[in-house]
Amino acid sequence: MSDQTRWSIEELLARYDLEPQLADVFVEGSFDKEILSQVFNQSARRATFYEVDTVDVPPDLLRRHGLTSGNKQRLIALSKEFEALTSDASVVCLVDRDLDHWFGNISDTHRLRWTRFCCIESHFITREIVIDVALTTGASRIKQVDIFVISLFNVLKTLYAFRLADRELSLSLKWVALRKYLARDGDAVQLNTDKYVAATLGANAALAKKQEFAGSWNTWLTKLDGDVRLSARGHDYTELLAWAIGEFNGHKAFGQQAAVERLLVLLARSVPTISNELQ
Repeated sequence: MSDQTRWSIEELLARYDLEPQLADVFVEGSFDKEILSQVFNQSARRATFYEVDTVDVPPDLLRRHGLTSGNKQRLIALSKEFEALTSDASVVCLVDRDLDHWFGNISDTHRLRWTRFCCIESHFITREIVIDVALTTGASRIKQVDIFVISLFNVLKTLYAFRLADRELSLSLKWVALRKYLARDGDAVQLNTDKYVAATLGANAALAKKQEFAGSWNTWLTKLDGDVRLSARGHDYTELLAWAIGEFNGHKAFGQQAAVERLLVLLARSVPTISNELQ
């Protein structure tokens, strides 16, 4: 979207001063908007969702609030600007927790909401939805369903522990493609952690940090013993499901990440926890 077609902060402040009843919610991206619109357009509590890209959030505003670049940072800055509105205004910004809840307190403000789990996609990380997507729709040939689901969740947590270690050590790693390092063992999903870590660190000229990184992610992994939805990335989840459908001889059409994401949009209305996001 070009700057010419974006709202300015001033235009939005005037919009909600004049029409405080507007239940607008600004989110990070198009997938969040689709999922939430599916759910809330069918509920008693209606809301209109907009991507943050529809707003001009200039770099100097980010710096003024001590924030960096990216859609999440822009949303946080926007929510701070919305604090100037009266309490009657209904507009809010919704941002992903990502890794933040493991490094500090996550608290809502009057204009800022944090997702209940790591991200919007996390609502779909349940045994039932794994079965719906991978077996019922994807027709994957899996006999021992519980072994498959548990192993998939364990891989998700391992990948998440890698991200936690990356943040803890301030490495800012760029992650290599995942599928090459995945394998099946009967009905279980396996990740070759040694090769994946070595490839990622090597691609980032950070092999000297291998021992320190291993210590960090293994420590984090021991802490991830609760709800998987608080310790998994949505992008990893859809990638793993797509890979599994292909690897376990399912329908090839659903072996692509984009196809899995479209299935989640269709399933959104059947996931009750999503409607709690704006409470």
